[in-house]
Amino acid sequence: MMKLAIGMAVAMACGMACAEMAVVRIGYPEGAKGLRYETRTAELEKTGDASWRFVMPKAEIPKNAKCVEVVPSFMTARKGDDGYWMQARGTYGLFEKENGTYVKPHQLMPIFGLKRGDSFWYGHVKTWRFSYNFVATAKKGAYEVFPRFDCARVRNWFPEYYDDIVVDFHRLDGAEADYNGLAHAYRKFQLDRGAVRTIKDRIKDYPELDYLCESIVVRIQTHAAKPIPDKRTFYAVGEEPPIVVHMPFGVTEEFLQAIKDAGVDKLTVCSAGWQDGGYDGRVPGHFPVCAEAGGEEAYRRLIDRAHRLGYQFTLHASHTDGYRCSRMWSDDFVCKTASGKLMEGGLWAGGQCYWVCQRRSWDWVPDELKQMAALGVPGPHYIDVFSATYPLPCADPKHPSTWEQTAEYQNRILAESKRLMGGAASESGYDHVAGNIDYINYIERDLKIEHEGKLPALATGVFPLWELVYHGIILYTSDRLTQNHTRGKCLYKLEKSGDPRWMEGDGVEDPYVALKIVEFGGRPIFYTYKFADVPRIKKAWDEFVPVRHLQREQMTEHRTLAPGVFLTAYGDGSKTVCNYTDKPYAHAGKSVCSMSYILVNPDGSVFQPAP
Repeated sequence: MMKLAIGMAVAMACGMACAEMAVVRIGYPEGAKGLRYETRTAELEKTGDASWRFVMPKAEIPKNAKCVEVVPSFMTARKGDDGYWMQARGTYGLFEKENGTYVKPHQLMPIFGLKRGDSFWYGHVKTWRFSYNFVATAKKGAYEVFPRFDCARVRNWFPEYYDDIVVDFHRLDGAEADYNGLAHAYRKFQLDRGAVRTIKDRIKDYPELDYLCESIVVRIQTHAAKPIPDKRTFYAVGEEPPIVVHMPFGVTEEFLQAIKDAGVDKLTVCSAGWQDGGYDGRVPGHFPVCAEAGGEEAYRRLIDRAHRLGYQFTLHASHTDGYRCSRMWSDDFVCKTASGKLMEGGLWAGGQCYWVCQRRSWDWVPDELKQMAALGVPGPHYIDVFSATYPLPCADPKHPSTWEQTAEYQNRILAESKRLMGGAASESGYDHVAGNIDYINYIERDLKIEHEGKLPALATGVFPLWELVYHGIILYTSDRLTQNHTRGKCLYKLEKSGDPRWMEGDGVEDPYVALKIVEFGGRPIFYTYKFADVPRIKKAWDEFVPVRHLQREQMTEHRTLAPGVFLTAYGDGSKTVCNYTDKPYAHAGKSVCSMSYILVNPDGSVFQPAP
């Protein structure tokens, strides 16, 4: 239980000077967009030799609060201190600014940290996981790092706070007092409680995963799709614009054959746009198979051809989107606010998107998954955006669902996919579904932002914190930056992968991007339906083969050897050294060329890619 007092002086007077304390700021709305803060102090409950807990009972959270901020004394620093703050992706900032603010509204993992001197402190948000922002601030050289819990957001959906606010804090010392130690601690927490299993452990139950480790992913993007409207549009069944066929099923057979002929031995195909209405066409509801692209008979021939080529063939499904042109459209399955408003998403090929309540979808999704499995598609079934967005709540009284309950239903759907098809996959790295994911397309987009020089001023760079936790557990490419990396920059400034223009690249490769895949332990992925990309896929494959055996290993260490030179170590003793500088770097008796890497094997032998 939290012990609150008004003002730090009260806490000192009560003899708490030696206890670990936190400042608690409660923000109340004031004016158009302003906040008025009430400041309290809290004594943290000691839960272990180097562990403390903050608890704010739900009954003590003011009904009219906008937010609650929790700032322990050890989550503070001064400009010039030796250390850094770190957000869950691995985005970090040195203590070198006088003023600035970094705010991250969604967290890949519910952890954050601060290193100062010889110690590293980290927070682990145990409740309100989906309702807080990570904040780092500098004001006149004084730094604070804290979670900001969004009370108004919870209250907008539900009449009462349904959970206490609980945050655990831990101190790491010695060799573990850095972001590597944070990753080790959180990975151990996940493994020890059975939330996740390593790839090596899962392979015995899911043999498809063994193949997945040695393959790259090509997502057919897309077989067929309606054009994305440029303004808010509602389609009814039969009143949609014509479906554009980009790669019919028969042509896809030829495409896969071309990839095989180019020398790519192992490929996992993610087939997008195969369903009724094409990509994002008439979901929820995926059947019948898209007639315009060839229909079910031709689709089964394609699946069979892929298997004869020795490739995995998997389906892209959408279980979060709903459109009025769906054959099963009903207002009933849409997430609703407390006022009964239907929750809208973006604008996609089906028109205006609505968010589907995952609790309600459990009424039909298991049967539909059986239909999908009956097509003969053993491998990681891909469900769009499950791991790329926070779960959405639903206030419909017929199927109410908190964020946490929605996450449970997402995991049910992924687990059923694994049971029926031998694996499950999704888009990004939000780890509320980590226990049921085999691969993701990318983790986030922070590396892209960093490479473009657009990180917030308070941030210094990005280290592979997520990778240190989940490498050897989930397969991935690290960032939007590293997708389609041998194609060059997209010619069109689009983020909507349903738009076919997103397939066009300038063909100019960036060696930084290829090297970042190695440093962060990722693997290539392509979104394409273009034969022009076959040699680019082959080049990405050739880059991957020398290091693909590391996909099964846990990442154990990442550190800076010199400015622009980084070492990444793995559980089998392997190490990569990546050199981003314009000069060679000597390591293990080898010269690491500029913008290249070496792989030091467990036996001491060294692999060096050709210049």
